[in-house]
Amino acid sequence: MGKMSKMSEMSKMIEEVGAAAGHSRAGRLARQVVVALALTLTIGVARPALAVEAYANDFGIGVGTVFVDLVYMPVKVVYATLGGLTGGFAFLLTGGNLDVASAIWRPSLGGTYVVTPSMLRGDDQIYFSGSADDAETSRDERREEPLGDRDRGRRGEAY
Repeated sequence: MGKMSKMSEMSKMIEEVGAAAGHSRAGRLARQVVVALALTLTIGVARPALAVEAYANDFGIGVGTVFVDLVYMPVKVVYATLGGLTGGFAFLLTGGNLDVASAIWRPSLGGTYVVTPSMLRGDDQIYFSGSADDAETSRDERREEPLGDRDRGRRGEAY
């Protein structure tokens, strides 16, 4: 049934109710019921359209993610492979110095390998390379304390 047939049925119902009701209390109640029914049908018809729009948006983000990953993933894998090899050569050429190799391996092997829909929406960040000082940063963050706790009881002293 199309929109036009529903609308014509509704108008017929309104005409019948109006003709039968006159100006009585029952007539007003019947008109209110018909108006409430019409509003309910109108609101009920609008919801599937919103669901289709959300589905289309999610579908578009998903398709976009696939196409971005077709380019991003091979580039990231090549970058990681070259970084892994370079770090290995650095390890060998420095006589087994793990710090030098790790400084190359962390940025090249870390980071995001797969772009997700939440990343394209901007909810999550994309990290092409990892941080060279991840381990040091996490140790420093554990040692820090809030500013208010640091200078409690020591007025005027510089930290």
